[in-house]
Formats: sequence, structure tokens, C-alpha cells
Amino acid sequence: MNVNANDGATPFDWEQLRPKPSDWLETHFRYTGDGTAELTAPRGTIAGTFIAEFDEYGSSSIETVFPNISPCDADYENNPIAFLSGAKPQRSGKATTWGIGVDSDNPCESLSFVTAHGTFMSTGTVAQNALSWGTGPTRIRFFVREGKFETSSARPAKYFAIPLFNCVAEPTNQLHGQHPLRIFPTPSIPDDVPSERKQIASMVANEMNSVLAFLIDGRLCFVERLPDYKARVAELKSGAAQRKITAVLVGDIGSNPVANLADFRSWFPSGIFSALSFASGVEVGWPWIEIRDEQGGLIRRLHGDARVPSFFEGDNVFGKFSRPGAGEFVASFATLPKEKRTYLQVVMNHARLGSLGPHLYLPDLLAHLVRALDCLCREHHVTSRVLTAGLSAEAKNKLNELTTEFTTKLKRLSDYSKQSGNLEDHSLLGTITRRAESIGQKANVLGLAAVELLKKFDFSDASVLDRFLTAKGRPDWATLISTYRNATIHEGYLDFSNKHDVNEVIQICAHLKDVLTRIILKECEYSGTYDSVLRHSYGPQAIDWVRPDTNASDLRFT
Repeated sequence: MNVNANDGATPFDWEQLRPKPSDWLETHFRYTGDGTAELTAPRGTIAGTFIAEFDEYGSSSIETVFPNISPCDADYENNPIAFLSGAKPQRSGKATTWGIGVDSDNPCESLSFVTAHGTFMSTGTVAQNALSWGTGPTRIRFFVREGKFETSSARPAKYFAIPLFNCVAEPTNQLHGQHPLRIFPTPSIPDDVPSERKQIASMVANEMNSVLAFLIDGRLCFVERLPDYKARVAELKSGAAQRKITAVLVGDIGSNPVANLADFRSWFPSGIFSALSFASGVEVGWPWIEIRDEQGGLIRRLHGDARVPSFFEGDNVFGKFSRPGAGEFVASFATLPKEKRTYLQVVMNHARLGSLGPHLYLPDLLAHLVRALDCLCREHHVTSRVLTAGLSAEAKNKLNELTTEFTTKLKRLSDYSKQSGNLEDHSLLGTITRRAESIGQKANVLGLAAVELLKKFDFSDASVLDRFLTAKGRPDWATLISTYRNATIHEGYLDFSNKHDVNEVIQICAHLKDVLTRIILKECEYSGTYDSVLRHSYGPQAIDWVRPDTNASDLRFT
């Protein structure tokens, strides 16, 4: 923002008001210090210098080059490789052999070492990942499923900070007041700013004040982009990197426990990451979790259970002009009951993966979409439908007459087969008769279930498309959904050479993605606008934009 600051006004240094990035967040670090690893079969201790390294690409390594091994069993005193590999001594007279296999190792129950700034320790399963020996020093690499780095700080925990992989969700909020973990702290406006320049001063101070904010249990959380966000996203889009830390999620801990990952997971709604991923169309992950004090100082880092996604651009549900946008959507999702968040997390992930694009083959995209639809139908108890329930009395009576007539003839044919000694025909005809008798009973048909689901949300899509499809002599929408669902899920493929129409599948995928998006937004009680995959050129849409008089072409059907 360019400001001609001093035209006819008291001179003032406007640069002091421009936001400057803070450097509190590290994206690559290395812990080094002396410590031990405790092995269990056979028991003993490895002592030496340990090095643990974590980077922003999701890679991590923990290894030691050790001078000291202290096995508890004297048999292993002069045979460190046998000890490390967990080999069992086999004695024959005075000779001892060791059964060392390629996959042998000695289980490790704990690992810890002290650095200049704190202590790294395992809090979960530890495994030997690699062992090398020979002319150089013996080196062991460990895989620590869960661990933590504990600083010497005795301050109480106040905030969590989670670096986010591939987060490109649009920020739509501003934060007022000071917060120690802002990436771009908003400068305070000094008292000596001329009164006629106060408004401009506020604009300058807030030019980087852009976050995605929401509440978890009434406590403020926000996502803020890193200073070099644009360069990081450019690397992702160019294919130079599959994952980059692009933003950080910061929130208030309250009185919740955060001593280790198990504590943190016990209260933090992890579905938030699925909501952020769905909102932007790009899967969001994380490498570690930081616990910080009231001044923003590091207390501990929690390592393990990282999600390391690969970048691909799906459908962005909330663009720059959607209001209130992604922040309100995530906030609404966070307030839902846990049971509802759990199944919506599954639906959102399937819907995001159903975005049209090169990341998956078309049949796989359709499979994700129908699985999301299946899940919603089950949760809303519309998977089964009595087929005659919607018929008029006249049609129902006529169907009963035809069914009775047909099943009577089938029974006669079955009896005749039995009398003729053709028991195989008799058995098969019996099965056909029973099916004919149940023709109007409950059936699990996804297409019909989907129609009922849309009615529950007062969406007019099925009636709009049925008018168009029947006029063209094509199957109705419910039949299309069921047909392609069965081909994809049960038959395992779509036959575009002889049976299925690729353009029709593309139409169905685009429409299903939009229907699922609208249902998810309704389920989350979001009432704002969103970016429809069916109406990219028309700007943000209301959730109920499909009306009974909507043209089928607006739903991508031609």
C-alpha cells in the first residue's frame, strides 16, 4: 500500500506502522545431545550422542553413533552386534554361534537425550530403523512413533501452535489486540499520529492482518499464513514440492492437558483438519505440535502421529469473495457433536477426493463421491425404501393384481418342475417367486435413497433433472446414480468403450460434488455463500440456489 503521508500534514514516519514478520516459528530443527536408549531382549543400554532432525517436508530421523554398550547379560559383553540384533546364543561344546538374521533387532523401550536447550524423550513405541557397522563407527537409526522435546521452562501452558502442510484456505478475518504468536503482529498506532491521518494509519497497520479465525469450546483459534506463503504455494503448484508448511494454527489451550500427544488428542477435535482441507480442496497435514506459554515461549514440542499429505488442487469451496467464508464454516463444524463430526469428516474427505482433476482416474473420482453419498444416506436413515410407498392407491392396487397373477403362474411352473424331477429348475424358480412376492417391499437402492436425502434438505435437483432426462428419453436421475454406483462399486470399473458414456459420468461427478458440498454446509449449519463447481463464472452462491425452475444446464446436464 502506497501512502503519500505528509501532504499538508505533520511529518510522520509511516514505516514504523508497517507490519513486520516475526520469526518465532521454526520449520526445520535439529536436536543434539548425549543420552541413552534402553533395549529389552536382551536387556541393556546404549549410551552416546544422539541426533534428531525434523524438517518441513515431513521427514524425520533419530540416530546415534555410540561408544558405549552395556548389556545386562555377560554373554553379549564382547559381541555388540549380537546384542543390538537381539540374537540368541547357540552353544555346541565350547563353540558359541549367534543367529543373526536380516530382520533381527533388539526392541527398544525408551530413548532420551539432553541437549543445550532441553530434553528429547520417547513417549511411545520405539523401533530400530537401521543398523550399520563395519569399517566406520557403529550407527543406529531409530523410529520413534511418539516423542517430545521438553524445554526447561516452568511456565504454565497457554497456547498450542501447529504448523500446517499445504494449507491454502482463504483468510477472511482480522484479529484485534496483541497476540504473542502472530506471524504478522499488528503495530499499535502511536498517539502522535496526526488526527487527520488516523484512518490511513489504521489501514497501514492492518495491511497484513488477515487470518482464518474460529472458536473451539469458546476459545479463540486462528490460522495465519507464513511470510513467504506465496513462494511456498508456488513450489507446490509447480510440482517442485509435494508438501510445504504454508501456515500455522494457533489456539488457546484453556485447562486441557498437553503433557504428551495422548493428552492433546483427548480433547482436540482433529476433524478440524478435514474441515480445512474440504474448505480449500487441498489436504492439510501437520508435522508436529508446539505448546507455548503466555509470552509465546516454547515449553515443549510433541512429535508423532504426523499427517504428511501430497499436494493436489481440488475444488475450493470458499474463494476470496465467499462470505462469511471458511472461518465461519470451520467454526460451525467445531461446535457440532462429536458423533456428527466423525461421519462428516469421512464425507468431507470423500467429497474432496471427488474433485474433477488429474489426481485420480474418473471411475475412482465417482467411487469417492458415491461413498460419500452412501455415508450420508445411512446417517439420515434413507438407505431403505418401501418401493410402493409413493404410489397412488390406483397404481398400488393394479401392482398387487399383477404381482398376484405373476407369482401364481411362477408357483405353478415351479411345482411342475418338481413333479417332472427337475429339482434345479424347481429351486431357482422358488427363489424367483419369492423375489416377485417382495417386489413392493423395502429395497436398498442408492438412487432412490439419494432422492429422499435431497428432499430432507429441500433441494430440487432431482425434480429438475428428471424433467430434463425423461424429455430426452434418458433414465431418471435416481436410475443413473444407482447404475453408475453399481458399476463402480460392484463391477469394479466403467466400460467406456461399450456401455458407459464418459461425458455423462463427468456430468454426474460435477453435480454430485456440488450436491455433497451443499449437504455438508447444511449439516454444519453454515448459512453463507460458497463457490459452486457448477457455477464458477457466477461468483459465490447461496446454498439453496437450485430452485424448482432451475435449468438442467445450470447443473451441467446437456
